[in-house]
Amino acid sequence: MFELDKFVSKSSKAGVLYPCNHFALGWKTPGLHRMMGNEMTVSPSPKVVEAVKAIADKLNWYPEDILTDDNLREHLADYVGLPGKANYITCGNGSMEIIDMLYESFINEGDEIIVSTPDYTLYTNRAKLYGAEVKGVYPKDQNFTYEPEDFTSLVGPKTKMILVSRPNNPDGHFVSRDLIKALLDTEVLVCIDEAYYEFGEDPIDAMIEEYPNLIISHTFSKAMGLAGIRLGWIVARPELIDAVNKVRQSCNVNLVAHTAAIAAIDDREYIKANVARIIADRQLFFDAMAAIPGLRPIPSASNFVMVDTLESGIKASDIQKHLLENGYLVRNWIDSRGLPGDRFFRVTIGTHEETVAVIELIQAFCQK
Repeated sequence: MFELDKFVSKSSKAGVLYPCNHFALGWKTPGLHRMMGNEMTVSPSPKVVEAVKAIADKLNWYPEDILTDDNLREHLADYVGLPGKANYITCGNGSMEIIDMLYESFINEGDEIIVSTPDYTLYTNRAKLYGAEVKGVYPKDQNFTYEPEDFTSLVGPKTKMILVSRPNNPDGHFVSRDLIKALLDTEVLVCIDEAYYEFGEDPIDAMIEEYPNLIISHTFSKAMGLAGIRLGWIVARPELIDAVNKVRQSCNVNLVAHTAAIAAIDDREYIKANVARIIADRQLFFDAMAAIPGLRPIPSASNFVMVDTLESGIKASDIQKHLLENGYLVRNWIDSRGLPGDRFFRVTIGTHEETVAVIELIQAFCQK
């Protein structure tokens, strides 16, 4: 009798599937407003669309590998304020692959990783594949703030890496530069995920020059409006980049992603205009939620706002259901990602019209 369990690896047994039902629902429901995945809800720059069309007849060729693709890496280095530092850059098939690349490069079985909680689910789930123990750091107050000692007190001889999002997903808080310096002074690897940094302030890429243990992750899925091309990249000192490149799959940046990325960076004014609009509508949404009795929006430096419904007595899942019935898909959590109860929902800031419509739907629901 065939016994599958004998053949399944330790990694597969430790693996946890990432729930993607919200993406499936978005694709399978025409006309549904996707305000659940922190994507840009407007189309990419027209220059990106034209560039992708122009290379459609070249899709029979393998792309150039990122190791020799100086053009893309130079564009990325310049974008984060490190011109001429192409050797500080490597790329992955989205931030999801970046996480695996970092773990595979630096984590051995029995190592410990410290992660701010709540945070991106894959930080914890993917660590299990590599046999690492994850220690969560929980916020000190209801606005999801942390103190340096919350992290540094957990650092021990088995600690290999500290992972923090800045701004954080799902709550949107923004850790200070001083906190990051305190983490770096522990001399373990510190990975700062800045997927949403365009929507906040005070980027830290220049700190790479001072700290050899700093790794910064970026993505094209948010401000760039290119979640569909699956392109993430990391910034670090060349010796760290060399280690990551040794585990990276060859040619892992496809030709469409390469072309779209360069065109997007070359049209930075389009990115800046979308970011400015989203920041303005983020404040509009925050103020509207704060004015509803019992709802408490969490201050956000990202392209979304998470709302706590605890004092209203309303379930977050009921608000999510009401919005879905009216054509707007948002996220909510029930006792998951370190968020207790059925009290938190999160809205991606879409177009101005979408944002206003969601505000009005939530206001009407809560008034009932």
